[in-house]
Amino acid sequence: MDTKKLPEEKEKKILKEAVDRLKKAIDFDAENRKAAYEDLEFVAVEGKQWPDHIRTEREGNGQPCLTINKLPTFIDQVVGDQRMNRPSIKVVPVDSDGDPKVARVYSGWIKHVEQISNSDVAIDHAFEHAVTCGYGALRVVTNYVSDMSFEQEAYIEKIDNALAVFWGRHTKYDCSDAEFCFVVTDMDKEEFKDKYGEDNMPSFDSANSQYVEGWATKDTIRLAEYFVKEYKEMTIYLLQNGKVVEKLEEGQVAVKSRKTRKQKIMWYLLSGKSVIDSREWAGKKYIPIIPVWGKEFNVGGKRIVRGMVRNGKDSQRMYNYWSSIDTEIVALQPRNPFILTPKMIEDHAPMWNQAGKKNMFYLLINPDKEAPGVWPHREPPPQASSAMVQKIAMVDQELRDTIGLQKAALGMQSNERSGVAIRERKQEGEVGTFAFMDNLARTVEHIGRVLIDIAPVILDTERVVRLGLDNGDFDFDAVNVKTKEGRILNDLSVGVYDVVVTVGPSFTTQRTEARQSMQEYIQYYPAAAPVIGDLYARSLDWPGAEEIAERLETLLPPEIKAKKAADKARKEGLSPEQAAQANPPPAPDPLMVLKVKQEEMKLQELQLQVQQEQEKLKGLKIENDLKVATTKEGVSQMLDEIIREKTGGENAEGNES
Repeated sequence: MDTKKLPEEKEKKILKEAVDRLKKAIDFDAENRKAAYEDLEFVAVEGKQWPDHIRTEREGNGQPCLTINKLPTFIDQVVGDQRMNRPSIKVVPVDSDGDPKVARVYSGWIKHVEQISNSDVAIDHAFEHAVTCGYGALRVVTNYVSDMSFEQEAYIEKIDNALAVFWGRHTKYDCSDAEFCFVVTDMDKEEFKDKYGEDNMPSFDSANSQYVEGWATKDTIRLAEYFVKEYKEMTIYLLQNGKVVEKLEEGQVAVKSRKTRKQKIMWYLLSGKSVIDSREWAGKKYIPIIPVWGKEFNVGGKRIVRGMVRNGKDSQRMYNYWSSIDTEIVALQPRNPFILTPKMIEDHAPMWNQAGKKNMFYLLINPDKEAPGVWPHREPPPQASSAMVQKIAMVDQELRDTIGLQKAALGMQSNERSGVAIRERKQEGEVGTFAFMDNLARTVEHIGRVLIDIAPVILDTERVVRLGLDNGDFDFDAVNVKTKEGRILNDLSVGVYDVVVTVGPSFTTQRTEARQSMQEYIQYYPAAAPVIGDLYARSLDWPGAEEIAERLETLLPPEIKAKKAADKARKEGLSPEQAAQANPPPAPDPLMVLKVKQEEMKLQELQLQVQQEQEKLKGLKIENDLKVATTKEGVSQMLDEIIREKTGGENAEGNES
């Protein structure tokens, strides 16, 4: 393996610093980790729910030591609730330089990282351990896309043993204020020798191998990943245009200046003997180890961390003990001894010795003259104690009380009868364990910040990135695109962005709820069925639902079809022209064409009839106009004659007089 070798003096300094810091971190949190380790053993390792000396004594006496492990049921309930309501990351701009479009790119890219990482595996593993013992952890790593590429991708990976993660002093939940972090792992000696060489192999010491105090055991070598924040003193300057620079160029005038520290995060791989490898981490702010804590308390300055199991261990031990006692009493009932005298079984002892092992049809006895009227008989068997039954029930309830999950919260029948009472009791259980879910939301929020921190470094060139969507589909967008005007579009290095987390049902659950809502909407408004029919079909779980949806898409309005085709082309990276060529309009249906032609002919006939009727109307109008004109002329002549006649008659009468 090719590694970057440090100067000898610096290597010694780092080794000494790391060894001292790791020892202090181990000592500071030793009690919590010991208790957490015992919690894990109590739940997962057979026989660990009984103290060793009591178990040894009872087994030596032939007494049962039952382990009726009820704790995994409570853990599974909380873990199952978490898997049904997964936290979701959304990126938002913070300052005036932040761009909502870039925030959308960040959100989609983080979803893409979650998809390619199968991040659910890492998150679920860390959460389950945090619920059980109070300690869980996961990490963000970067790798090249391929062996022949310089482009990098980010991945979210699980940390198998969260108890081997050691932090420096911190006050924040996400440990973002810690100055260093160790991740310790064990490796087989031969594997270590093949991978890193014998020169880096430390010698075996006699340190306790259960934890990580020692750097070597007889069979393993202990490796420590050492993340540490390193600082460099520098001066920053505020220019007149509001821009902040680290160095003044010729002609630039500073309005203000101040001293500050530039932070970087270094990663070292240590074997206890040497620094095997080192490099600078892509991010500038956060160590890429993300904790998931259970419940935390501070008692007199001492930090206490616990999971769900801690307070229920005594109740679980009592349940095991009383169940074992009850079983022991019941098991002894068929073996109650006979009361008799030695004379009665004289010469018949072998037969009586087998009476408790075999079904004997008869047993021979000798009459005992010294005990006249007495025959062999059994003592009455011990009766089941009602107090024992009540004690077991009481311990069972105490276990639920200490855990905080009642029967209704587990889907079991309880003393609640109405639906309202059952829901309220179930809600009380969810509230009692909500702290674990809330802590996980904080963890996922910090995952988003770590990814935003490294994104400008690993996505520093003009490239097309894949963006994940909530429904499991994906989209594409370009980042750091240089325009002809010299501007950079989707510049990930500009602006400040933060993360908000929402907790809710998974996409599958949301799809089921959406299907029910769409069904009710279609019943209320049937006219919407042709427009949303394809969406409703896709929400179904039938075989062939996708094919049904594709067929229903052919009935969509042209505007919606065009938009869907454009979106599909954009996802595939096609131009509008290429999209038009790749998705030509479908060939018309011959029957539909014939029907259209018939309708066109009918329309032409109607148009001809309309024209003929219009011509008839024009002729009638002319005829009417002529009649009107003729009528007007005749009436005018008649009026003239009447006027002349009347005028002539009046003139004649005047002359006569």
